[in-house]
Amino acid sequence: MTTSTQTAAAIAHQLLFDALVEMRAEGYAQQNKVVFHLADLFHHAALDLKAVTEGELTYDDVLRRLEARAGEIGCERWLESALTRIEGTRGETPAEPGPAAD
Repeated sequence: MTTSTQTAAAIAHQLLFDALVEMRAEGYAQQNKVVFHLADLFHHAALDLKAVTEGELTYDDVLRRLEARAGEIGCERWLESALTRIEGTRGETPAEPGPAAD
């Protein structure tokens, strides 16, 4: 794959952001609240992760921003549940996510 002067990481982060924005729009159009809210929660996280690779943010900053955004849009229960599940499986092979709580 030929890329421009951007790094592969920057391109991957932008692709993730673009995909999540598109998913959010589709969730809205289809009145699928789970898809809409999860895409809305995570689309800026893709750009925050890019900022981590550029030294502008830390991963702790990304998690704090996710927690703040989850509170703003009513996804805090989903995020808390997901974090609890992840903490409970540290060191194990990641499991498939369960159904959305919100």
